[in-house]
Amino acid sequence: MYRLFFTPTWFNGWDIIFEAIILIVALMISTYSYRIYRLNRENKYLYFAFSFILIGLGLLFKIGTSATLYFTPVRDAALTALAPVVAGPQSGLQFTHIFYRVGFFLQMVPILGAWLLLFFVSQKSRKRLTKWYEVSQIALFVYLILLISIIANFQYMVFYLTSAVLLSLTVLNYYKNYLNKGKKHNAYLVMLAFLLLLISNIFFIFVFALEGFYVLGELFLLAGFLLLLYVYRKVVRR
Repeated sequence: MYRLFFTPTWFNGWDIIFEAIILIVALMISTYSYRIYRLNRENKYLYFAFSFILIGLGLLFKIGTSATLYFTPVRDAALTALAPVVAGPQSGLQFTHIFYRVGFFLQMVPILGAWLLLFFVSQKSRKRLTKWYEVSQIALFVYLILLISIIANFQYMVFYLTSAVLLSLTVLNYYKNYLNKGKKHNAYLVMLAFLLLLISNIFFIFVFALEGFYVLGELFLLAGFLLLLYVYRKVVRR
């Protein structure tokens, strides 16, 4: 059975619960962002909403792949569903590694795309994508995301390293924004939320050294999303 990395056995299943909660939170953040966009028509909130939809999509694939790894009934159901494609249940056993690799690939692509889009959103506002050469850069970014996701299927750290780099740049941008806005409390909380997301990915990188880092990574990831949700609820209520 193919796995990206090994996690604490006692935590198998609990991580699905964590990620299901994060998925719901991500969709709520996306909804709040879209509501703010409808009020002020600032494109950055629309991009923000789309980013969290992408995160939710990636988490959905991660939950599905993890459930297949952890639970025999789910795995058997997946093999039965794949049987018509691979010509028989026994043949399906030979292709399980392909199923898992596709599942991991589909969770990495939208999440990396979301981190990249959030990095762009965190930059100083300017008119983007108004010239052809800027639009053409999208193809390069898509290619890099696909390539990194393929490589990360063979070396998981590539995915979390890339995520950590993008998140660190995003944290830096929000730190500048915090200073430029006179150290407002909401700006500080947004910066802190992305810092928590960065810390979670750093823990995920070092799972090879200690499986318990996976648990800490999930905790910090959930904390970061909850903090972002708290900030957006405050903004919408105002």
